[in-house]
Amino acid sequence: MAHIEQTRAVVEADETYDGRIIPTEQAELDRPVRLRADATVRGSVYGGSVETDEGATVEGSVMASDGIELDGGHVAGELGTPGKVTADGARIDGTVTGTRVRLQNTVVRGNVVGSDVILENCVVLGLATADRSLTVEDSLCYTVRAEGEATLDAATLVLPQAILNGPIDLQSPVAVAGLGSIEVESDDEARLPEMDEADLYDQGDSTYLTLAQRVLNLEKVTDRLSELEDAVMTAVDDTSDDEGAEMSVDDVLALLDVDSDRVSAAD
Repeated sequence: MAHIEQTRAVVEADETYDGRIIPTEQAELDRPVRLRADATVRGSVYGGSVETDEGATVEGSVMASDGIELDGGHVAGELGTPGKVTADGARIDGTVTGTRVRLQNTVVRGNVVGSDVILENCVVLGLATADRSLTVEDSLCYTVRAEGEATLDAATLVLPQAILNGPIDLQSPVAVAGLGSIEVESDDEARLPEMDEADLYDQGDSTYLTLAQRVLNLEKVTDRLSELEDAVMTAVDDTSDDEGAEMSVDDVLALLDVDSDRVSAAD
C-alpha cells in the first residue's frame, strides 16, 4: 500500500498509484518520493528528491527541488531539477534538465540540458547541451553544444554539425549517422562520414565541428537531413498505442541507418 504522507511518499513494489504525487500544502514541498521496483504512478511526480527502482513507471513528468535518481524504469514526460540527475537503464519521453546530469544506458526522447552533462552509452533524440562541461561516450545525439569543456569519445551525431566553444578533446572521430556514404572530400571515399580536428571551424564567437566544408553535394545532404529530422520527430512523438511510446531502440537506430551494435543503450 502506498504511503503518501507529509514527510515522505512511497509507492511499494508492483503497486499502482492512481493519481499524481504532488504537494498540496507547504509542509509537503520538500518530502522525498520513492517508487520501488515495478511500481507505477498514473500521473506526474514532484518531490524534494525523487528516486525510482528498477522497472518503476511514471505516467507523467518528474520534478524535484533537490535531485532525481532513476534506476531503470520509464518516465513518460519531462524530467527536471535544479540539482543533480542520475539515471541508468532508463527511458525518458521528454527533455531532461538539471545542474549536473549523468545518464548511462538511457534513451531520451528530447533534449538533455545542464551545466555539467555526462552521457555514457545513451541515445538522445535531441540536443545535448552543457554550460561548463560535456562528456559524450559511446552515445548518439541529434547534435551537441558545449560552452565549456567537451570530451567526445565514440560519439555519433545525426546532424553533421556541433557547436563546441570551449576546450575540445576529440578522443576519436565523431561519426555522422544516417547520411550514408555521401560525397565528401576524403582519402577514403568508401567510408561513412566522420568529423575530427580538421573539421573544426571558428566563425564569430563560436567554434563549429562540421562537415559543411567537405560536402560536395549540399542539396543531397540537405534533403537527407530533412528526412532524418522527420524520422527523429516520429520517434520522439511516437504514441503508437494507449500505453505511450513503444518504439524500441533498434527501431530508432534503424530510422537513422545506425548499426544497433554502434550504440547499445538499453531499451
